[in-house]
Amino acid sequence: MATSMFTKPTLPTRTQYEELRIKYRDQLIRSISPTELLLSALSAIDTYTDKVSEIRAMETPTEMSDKILSLLVDENYPNTIGPFLSALSNNGHAHVADVFMTGSNDDLLTDENYQLFSDKLADLCTYLDPECGIVDSLISAGVFSRCDEERITAQKTTNDKARQITKILSRKSNSSYKRFINVLREKNEELEHILYILTREGTPPISAEDLNLIKCERVRIIHNMESMHTSLISRLVSLHVFTDVDRQRVEAVNVHYKRNEEILNILTRKSSRHLHNFIEALKKTEQNHVADRFDCPTINGRVHTIVRHDSSATQESAESSLRPVLKRDLEDDESAASKNLHNLGIHKGGVDDGSILIWFKVSSRETLKMLRSDELDTLFTEMYHALLADKGVESIHIEILEEEFKRCEQIIGERQALMTPEHQYALELAKENIADQIYVDEDLLKNVSLRRYCQDVILNQNSGDKAKILLEVIACRPDCEFQQLVKVLRRKQQNVAADFLMRKNIYLFVWRHKTQVTLHSEYKKLSYRREAVRCLVY
Repeated sequence: MATSMFTKPTLPTRTQYEELRIKYRDQLIRSISPTELLLSALSAIDTYTDKVSEIRAMETPTEMSDKILSLLVDENYPNTIGPFLSALSNNGHAHVADVFMTGSNDDLLTDENYQLFSDKLADLCTYLDPECGIVDSLISAGVFSRCDEERITAQKTTNDKARQITKILSRKSNSSYKRFINVLREKNEELEHILYILTREGTPPISAEDLNLIKCERVRIIHNMESMHTSLISRLVSLHVFTDVDRQRVEAVNVHYKRNEEILNILTRKSSRHLHNFIEALKKTEQNHVADRFDCPTINGRVHTIVRHDSSATQESAESSLRPVLKRDLEDDESAASKNLHNLGIHKGGVDDGSILIWFKVSSRETLKMLRSDELDTLFTEMYHALLADKGVESIHIEILEEEFKRCEQIIGERQALMTPEHQYALELAKENIADQIYVDEDLLKNVSLRRYCQDVILNQNSGDKAKILLEVIACRPDCEFQQLVKVLRRKQQNVAADFLMRKNIYLFVWRHKTQVTLHSEYKKLSYRREAVRCLVY
């Protein structure tokens, strides 16, 4: 059918409609979103009521879309083609109607752009924040309708909302896709990583490695970051990590650990530049002990296979067999080997030619102590002994030189430790039981070395709340400041409070009866686990 037949917008004949439906079938089917709004409009057309009921009963959107396009294949075509195309145009499908009015598929989403959405779906679900204001921006740009907004907000989880946004975009017109990209460019500072995912412009999102680290450190960060009584949120806004929308979302949460959860939820859907500036904001608010959790020292080692003396196989041949399998397993996060390693905190790996070199990122002396043990040797041997049995391999050993341990111990030793769970519990109990016996003034706050901003926040509280806020703040400070607080209380002759905090049986009581302290119950449960470790075999 010649394109010249459609130089003017006219209703197609039945033959023309069928030719176009067959010619662009795949594009048309994936461009139709069988919403209730569209189905209701189609059911209002004479002779379509029963057919639309059949469409509603279908299981998949593809079946429904195909059936919608087939509604006109009957003797009522001359009377229904006009209302049918009007129903499409008036209910978010003008790009589909235009195919039959103009004979061109120019405004249907191209195969390339449609495939791009499919290929990047996982990344978009991970990094697109549906609450950041993007939906409102797309409505203003004429890409989304209020009906689209309702479909997105009806989803329960953040990932589901992001997936719904992507699905809706993949059924829009090509011009809508271009407007979507323009919105990303206009909001480059906050959506640069989404633009990067789709176009390679802008800044990449937070790496999978850093996401895994944040996941491993999440509980510690939540219970040690101070966001309620410091200028952290303002710093995040001034450093362009948070938008004003983000700020409002965070400040709407008034429970300490829940607010920190919201901060991390927002942060993990941002760019690598945002993460860098987030760490900088922690440092500017004197939370280096928390910032350090995002930067772990690396310890290097080597994987050795131990071959039986009576075996005809060599160590080199055994490692040659191990290398490709280890490479495959460590690159696959869902493999049994990766899951076993993740239980030890190891969440990244890879293999290079030659000797099997390995490194781990460690965050504490406890991690280093675990690496000194034979625990990794046992795990690697259990995972790969069957594979290497015919090579005469008895065991696998991870060799780490003593100088590597000392180097990492020095780095970790120079960092401020997080407040211990025992001290946090003691501070929590003090807040609940003796806060009214602690007198807080400007001199006391200066002696516990709090920033001026934090001092002002505490001093501006009601007299009954000053001590409670002070204890909340100290619970998020480095562990050394617990003893500093006790010393200041003694100098100020507030011995009742100092004795309460130092009494050892309080720690034992809280440790044995953790269910009585609800705020940190989850932290206590997890505090026995090993520190986060990351490895890469190369």
